[in-house]
Amino acid sequence: MTSVDTVGASVQIVPVPERVPAFELDPAMPSGALPIFGEYLDRIGRTAANGRLLTWVLPVFGIAQFFTGAGIALPLGTIALAGSVVAWWLYRAHLWVPETRLKREPFRQVDIAPDALVAAGRTVGVRLPDGRWLRVRLDETYRLLLAGHRRVWLLGRGPKVFVGFSGVVRVRRARIVDAPPSGAVAVPAPVTSDSPRLDPVLAAHRRRIARELRAMAAFLLVLAGFAVWVRFDFPVTKWVALTVTAGALLGALATALRALTYRRPLPADHWTELRAVLDGPVRMGRHGAARLSGLTMLADGTVVGFRLHKADPSMAANISATGRLWIAGVPRPGAAKAGVPGYPVLGTVWLG
Repeated sequence: MTSVDTVGASVQIVPVPERVPAFELDPAMPSGALPIFGEYLDRIGRTAANGRLLTWVLPVFGIAQFFTGAGIALPLGTIALAGSVVAWWLYRAHLWVPETRLKREPFRQVDIAPDALVAAGRTVGVRLPDGRWLRVRLDETYRLLLAGHRRVWLLGRGPKVFVGFSGVVRVRRARIVDAPPSGAVAVPAPVTSDSPRLDPVLAAHRRRIARELRAMAAFLLVLAGFAVWVRFDFPVTKWVALTVTAGALLGALATALRALTYRRPLPADHWTELRAVLDGPVRMGRHGAARLSGLTMLADGTVVGFRLHKADPSMAANISATGRLWIAGVPRPGAAKAGVPGYPVLGTVWLG
């Protein structure tokens, strides 16, 4: 791998370390006390709880419509639409948010032996040192991440645990069982690349973001159609329904356009490594996004400020832990794509 040396006044291609420094979970501290990670868990936990509470209002509203002469179709549509939102919040909370008691426990690091990583579709098996198997469902991004870095962190002592990964602050729910997944085959190490455009982990991460954006656009289209339905069945709600319809259609269009941009690979062919000095602690938003700012140095020796607004918490954790800012391509004042080579970390940083 290569990067661009920006310490001197000229741009020079230099080797990138075999193992790029990245954020890793610290097994010496309780998980809830880890910088950025602990606060991130608190924020998404509260967001998930609030989301479940608020979205229950819509199914109740749909049930109430049965007693207001609204017929059958509209109440059933309301319940179906609201139920899908409730199901999403329940799934998100179950998969990503550890129980409160686990925040008092530390992570346990597990190094993965060369023959101890297998997969059957999306189900991945990791043989643990005691001979049992960790079984977790992962998309392509995290399968490549595990195959490349070959270590995980476990949170919890029973058969149900949470799994942490190199370079990211998110965790996934998993189980410890006695046998590997049925029909599993060994997972080979991915082909690495020094190019953001060809980085397999980053490419898979961008495809995953594009799928999520397409799903959001589809939901907004359904919401727009539902608002039109309400408009014709209840003319008294005309302006409210039209406002919701217009907002949902515009949101769907913007989201679909963003999905198209993420389907395309990054155009840059090399990474530029900058030293980053934060000017204060990382600030977490209400919904788990991060804000941070600091100083860095460009190739001509100019010291400039940088800032990230609503950043992926994994990006913030990597910059804070390593003091490095990786830019895709040659950094210039203004917006630039940032990430971490070989990790599913991506964001936009403002320079200058």
